[in-house]
Amino acid sequence: MVSEPRQIKKTEIGELPIEWKVETLKNFCDHITKGATPTTYGFDWTDSGIRFLRSECVKESGLTFEGANFISNNAHQAMNRSVIKGGDLLVSITGNIGRACVYPQGYPEGNINQHIARVRVVKNDVLNPLFLLYYINSEKVRNHFYFVKTGLAYPQISLKQVQELQVPIPPKVEQDKIAAILTSVDDAINATQRIIDQTEVVKRGLMQQLLTKGIGHTKFKQTEIGEIPTEWDVVPLSNVMNLVARPMKMDEEEEYQLVTVKRRHGGVVPRERLLGKNILVKNQFYIREGDFLISKRQIVHGACEVVPKDLDGAIVSNEYHTLSVSSNFDMNYFRWFCRTPMMMKYFLVSSIGVHIEKMLFKLDDWFKRKVPLPPLEEQKEIAKVLTSVERSIKSNHDYLGKLTLLKSGLMQLLLTGKARVNVDEPSEVSV
Repeated sequence: MVSEPRQIKKTEIGELPIEWKVETLKNFCDHITKGATPTTYGFDWTDSGIRFLRSECVKESGLTFEGANFISNNAHQAMNRSVIKGGDLLVSITGNIGRACVYPQGYPEGNINQHIARVRVVKNDVLNPLFLLYYINSEKVRNHFYFVKTGLAYPQISLKQVQELQVPIPPKVEQDKIAAILTSVDDAINATQRIIDQTEVVKRGLMQQLLTKGIGHTKFKQTEIGEIPTEWDVVPLSNVMNLVARPMKMDEEEEYQLVTVKRRHGGVVPRERLLGKNILVKNQFYIREGDFLISKRQIVHGACEVVPKDLDGAIVSNEYHTLSVSSNFDMNYFRWFCRTPMMMKYFLVSSIGVHIEKMLFKLDDWFKRKVPLPPLEEQKEIAKVLTSVERSIKSNHDYLGKLTLLKSGLMQLLLTGKARVNVDEPSEVSV
C-alpha cells in the first residue's frame, strides 16, 4: 500500500515529498467564516425548523445533533453568513479547538454558532475536501492550533488562524487515494462501533429477561420482591453471602500491590506497588481471586466487582468489604445480578450520608435485603450467556482500539508524505 518517498524538501510545515506543495487554506476555500447566535437578530428559538449547531456537535468521528437546537426560517435567512450546506467542513474554534467534520451531502441547510468555522472548498480539482478534513484532524494541526490559541480563559483560535492554516498539497490523484484509504479505516471503525452499540442493546435486554424471568420458565409467582419463576426462592443476602477478612502483618521492607474498584462496574484494577513502610494505612487485608470486592464509599456508583486472577494476593484497606458466596450461589451470576436496578437500589438504601459522594455502605443492613435465588445450574447458565455477550463486546472494543491506532499511524505517515501511496492499488486496508 505504501512506500518510502525518494526525494524530500524542507518547507515551513516540515519535510515533504518534493512533488508536494504548501498552500494557505484560504487560497483553495471560499466563505471561511464563523456563525452567530440567532438572539442577536431578535428571533426566538423553535421546537423544530432549521438546525442550529453548537461546537459540541463537531466531532472527529462525524457530526452529531446532540446539543443542537432549532431556529426559525426567518432567523436562518437573516444569518446568511452562518448558513451551512452539504459538503461544508465545520471546524470547532473554541473548546475542543481544531476538531473538524463534514456536514453531510443531502442534509437540509443549517446554521452554526460563533464557536464553529465554516470552510467550503471551491477548488475541488486541486484540493480533495476529505483530504483536507483528515489533515485538519491530524495531530500535527491539532498541536498547531493549541500552540497559536489565544490566552483567554476559554481556549479558542481566531477565524484568521483557520484561514491562514498552511496545508500540504500532494498531487490530486494522491490526495484522492489517501482520503480513500483513511475513509476505509473510518468505515471499519464506524461499523465496529455499531456492532458494539447493538450488542450492548442485546446485553441489556438479556439481563432484563434472564435476571428476572430466567430461562424457559412459563409459570411465575408473586413474592415480596415481585414476580419470579415458580421454581425460584427468595432469600436474604446473608444466606448466600459471607464476609471475608484476611488481616495481614505488614513488613516494612516488602512490596505490596494495592488495588481499587472502579465505578460503574469497571472492575478491580491495580493501583501502585509500595513498600510496607510507604503505606500510610497499616490496617490492610489480603484479597484472593474470586472474592467480591465492595468499596464502602463508592458502592452507590457501582464500585463492586470480582477480583481477577492477576490481582490474587493484593491488599486493600478497611475501606472495602471482601465477600464470598455460599455453595448454592454462583459468584459469576452474582456479579451480573449486582447490575440490576434492584441491587443498585439496595446499595443506595443501605448507605447513609448527607451527600451522594460521602455516603457510607452499611453491610449489616444490606445483608437483610432479599433477592431471588434460582437453582444453581440455572444461575450458572444465565451467567454463561451474559458473560459470552460481554466477551463479544470486549473483543470488538479491542478491535476498535486496533483500528483507531491504525488510523492514527496512517494519518501521521500519509498526510506528511513520510510514506507514499501506490495510486494503482486498491484503497481498502486490512487489519
